[in-house]
Amino acid sequence: MMSNLAEATTGEVVAIAIGPNKKVFRLHKDILCSESEYFCTAYNGLWKEAVEGVTLEDVEVEVFSIFVHWLYTQQMPTYEDNRKYDISEDFGFMLLKAYVFANRFLIADFERIVHNLLIDHMVDFGCSMYEHIIFAYENLPEDSLVLKLMVEMQCLRWELDFDGDEEKQRRLDLPKAFLVQVMVRLVELRDRNIALQDRDIGIEEFNAGDFYMQEESEEAGE
Repeated sequence: MMSNLAEATTGEVVAIAIGPNKKVFRLHKDILCSESEYFCTAYNGLWKEAVEGVTLEDVEVEVFSIFVHWLYTQQMPTYEDNRKYDISEDFGFMLLKAYVFANRFLIADFERIVHNLLIDHMVDFGCSMYEHIIFAYENLPEDSLVLKLMVEMQCLRWELDFDGDEEKQRRLDLPKAFLVQVMVRLVELRDRNIALQDRDIGIEEFNAGDFYMQEESEEAGE
């Protein structure tokens, strides 16, 4: 993380074109490169981007704007403070996309912060929307704690009447890996709960901290 923001914002400015309409963001190179291994290599290595600049047409402007805001303020938006998200699910999807962006472009501090905010939101909200699950499985590594929590929530909190007509249609598109993991985890939870009941021990739910990324950018529990 950049320790001297004033120094980092006095040097060279680079332009990054974002989205299909190529909206241009102008950022200070030093602070950008200090936070991201990807951009550091792109602007200081032998990549063509070092000469031609970076264009990311498959990144949403909204997601990149959140990163830029964090880059210069070290702050993240909250659902309560942000009126443009009509429902909590939209805010959660934005956090998920921001986490995927951070993971893809090797922005360790931003990744950890967004990841843990996303975990908190998922625990508070309940089961993930199927659209979010599909997106996550398409874009995150298979050992991601976000995927693990999605499975856990589906096993422990999901009920049949949670799904409206649109969600019922999306069941057919759920990733095979997710469905298999839910099937296996349900058996594990069943066996654990039977063992706890036999010993007259209360059944405990998970807590968000079990799924946090640690400050050294390693996932908890590894």
